[in-house]
Amino acid sequence: MSQPGEDELEVSASLLVDQCVGENLDQLSTLDMRGDGILRVLYGAARAPHSRPLTLTAAQALMGRLETGSAVLMLTGFLAPKPFPETDGLIGSAVLAAALERACGAVPVFVAEPEVASALSAALRGAGLNVTAELATRTEVPHAAVVLPFSAEVAEAEAISAALADRIEPAACVAVERPGANPEGEYHYAMGKNATRGIAPVDFLYREASARGALTVGVGDFGNELGMGAIYDAIQTETPAGKDCGCGCGGGTACATPADVTVLASVSDWGAYAIAACLAYLKRDPAVLVAGDVYRRVCEDAVRAGAIDGPTRYATPHVDGIDPGFNAALLEVMRGAARYPSRSAGHSAIRLFRAARVRAGG
Repeated sequence: MSQPGEDELEVSASLLVDQCVGENLDQLSTLDMRGDGILRVLYGAARAPHSRPLTLTAAQALMGRLETGSAVLMLTGFLAPKPFPETDGLIGSAVLAAALERACGAVPVFVAEPEVASALSAALRGAGLNVTAELATRTEVPHAAVVLPFSAEVAEAEAISAALADRIEPAACVAVERPGANPEGEYHYAMGKNATRGIAPVDFLYREASARGALTVGVGDFGNELGMGAIYDAIQTETPAGKDCGCGCGGGTACATPADVTVLASVSDWGAYAIAACLAYLKRDPAVLVAGDVYRRVCEDAVRAGAIDGPTRYATPHVDGIDPGFNAALLEVMRGAARYPSRSAGHSAIRLFRAARVRAGG
């Protein structure tokens, strides 16, 4: 029979594994692909309020809020330019939506511009979800994902958002590479070009969900995305156009709307993959994270339906200029980072030793 001290040590060892898996996934999602060092500074600002890795914090918070049948509002889609949504955001959201459905039984409900709907729906189907536009029947559709259009008219947005939040009743809201308004209500690309025209102000819906008590998670890579307001000062200081966009609006690119958990990644989609990998780890089920061949299908289907690579603006399955081979390999490494520690019973003695050292202050 184990002693109380031994039980506590087992718990400490388990928490140690959680921490290590989360750190690994945070590190994988923050590889500095631009080579400018900015992402690491923004990540540090986002990480400061939390004792745990960001992707693990997000996954644990989502699992704590979502259950079978719960609606998780998901906001994504960055038109680059209209009518073409960029792949970054759509693909990561499809991967994460599939993970939330498999891990929690949640129903992902997407709200975006009509121009985003086709490519987003294709990505979700590629990930294995059944896409419907009927919110009322979401629990009757197996493995459902709902895609709803949203008006781009600011004058209508507030009223629409209140009514829509009442209908959706989201337990959580996740924004992945979704344009976020600055304090002047303007949207921008990363280097300052104004992108407001044609962007639906779903920020109103995000804030309505938050006001109703929904958990909010924001995933971004440069600070102009919805949910990045928690690191507003760092974005203004550390990014080229964060404080002065140069478009004349006087507000800069930094999004002013915060999230309960702010996840920074080198590519926003990578943050979404890493949260999905954390969900797979927490459920001890590798199938929660889509496999590499499914991932490639998601990318290709999204592009065939109208998505483009943001930086190059070619209709290719690249994400932020990074080729699908690299992205698929990274996703598989994340799968291994989530799976291997869960099945490595032979390492338990080492973990117990380390947990004892940590408890002793070593």
